[in-house]
Amino acid sequence: MPNTLNMLEQMLEKEARQFEGQNGEKAEPKTSSITVLDLEFLWDRDAHAGYRICEGTTACDEIRWPFHQVAAACWITARFSATSDVPEITGPTVLSLETIGERDLLENLFEALHQNPSSILVTWGGEARDLAVLRHRAAVHDLVLPLQLRPSSPHAPQRLDLCRDVCVQATPVHLSEYAAASSIPCKPIPSKQIGLLAEQGEWGKVREQVAADVLTTTIIAMRHLAAREMITCDRARSVTAVAEAASGSIPYSRFVNRDLVPWAAGQAVKVEGRTRSLAEASSVAAALN
Repeated sequence: MPNTLNMLEQMLEKEARQFEGQNGEKAEPKTSSITVLDLEFLWDRDAHAGYRICEGTTACDEIRWPFHQVAAACWITARFSATSDVPEITGPTVLSLETIGERDLLENLFEALHQNPSSILVTWGGEARDLAVLRHRAAVHDLVLPLQLRPSSPHAPQRLDLCRDVCVQATPVHLSEYAAASSIPCKPIPSKQIGLLAEQGEWGKVREQVAADVLTTTIIAMRHLAAREMITCDRARSVTAVAEAASGSIPYSRFVNRDLVPWAAGQAVKVEGRTRSLAEASSVAAALN
């Protein structure tokens, strides 16, 4: 009986610690690195046609994710340090089937993640399709998945789906909705047009869209994580760092040059104006006292 009581006591203590960890007021763990990813797709219409012939009238008309191939990918990595309030930015890297095969494109992406195994993979809605496509295409091409893509749980700590994380139990929204409500520049092209543009070989527009999605998601991620104290950064200067990195990596991008860079400069001006106003108000208050 004493041994049984000891075991029960230990079990209850363990459950109490777990409950405290899930529901306590402790700060969330710091995040040192995030890799933000977005993909665009082509549809394997021939394979889907074969499936419909086999299934007949019971076949699904919609071309769902097993018939998607990766047409373009963009990713960017931000590393946060206790010694700096501005992250170190690597990328963005943009690849498309215009110049590289799908297997090589995936190898490049997976290698970037292999090189940063502790970096949290951030997507907007990626758990609903993008990551399923990546796992499927990795199996097709006999590629080894990076650590971030191996856990099957949508809540795996190696990944962050911002679409789910920002809404919790509210209705999930599109990236363009959240960005517009946050006054952040977003999608240069309506989302529903990109698949057809890829089929038509409009690769410049496809690259522009996938890069814009990653840059917008990166800015949202930094704001969201900073608000939860998972990262520490100067928001305006961090946005400027992202814009400067994009301008250097993809200088041809109209979205970067026309939308992101001017917007980032405007954010810096706003912060400077608020700081000056606070300083002036403090000076007036001191003089009155």
